[in-house]
This record gives sequence, C-alpha cells and structure tokens, in this order.
Amino acid sequence: MLSTPLDGVAGEAAAQGDIDAIFAGGSGTSGPIPVLPKGLSADTGELVLGAVREAGDLSASECAQLVGLSRVTARRYLEHFAATGALEGRQQYGRVGRPERRYRPPSPVSP
Repeated sequence: MLSTPLDGVAGEAAAQGDIDAIFAGGSGTSGPIPVLPKGLSADTGELVLGAVREAGDLSASECAQLVGLSRVTARRYLEHFAATGALEGRQQYGRVGRPERRYRPPSPVSP
C-alpha cells in the first residue's frame, strides 16, 4: 500500500481557501490570494500598479509606455484595479476631443 501525506488525517473537510492555497503554492495561512480576471496576469498587474504608484497619476497611454504594454492592455489592468479599489480613476476634461481617463493610487482616508 502506498503512503500518502493524508494518511492518519481525521476525516476533516478541506476549505476552498486551503485548496486554493495549495495549488497557488501557499501555506493556506497567508490570507486570501487576490484573483484576477481571466486574461490578466499577476506579474503584469504588479508592473502596472508599480508604475502608477511611482508616477502618482497616469493615463493608460502613459502607463503603457512606461511598462511596455499596448494601451488597450494597460487600460484593462487599470480599469480592473479601479473597479476593485486598488486605484482611483477620474476623467480629465478641458482638452480638445474626448476627456482623458487618469488613474492614481487611492487617496488616504482622513479621520
């Protein structure tokens, strides 16, 4: 008979978070793993967030140029992070043509 790591474990049911942590390479105790929508990678997401944090305020075009992505790809990441609250998005008016969407880190909450 083959020995498995689960030999001798009482019949406890595993929680979904434990299973997710195992497949993600975590220990299961590090907290929730952020889930990105299909087609978005964590590595690229970190590059995009880092660029916005460093610059403070960027358009999708500026972010794309800094990170080395297409404008459309940068905008997908920026919009995802704006929707989840990791970034703030705002419209900048006053120039000819369409308003420009700009992204920045969230403002600290004042007491």
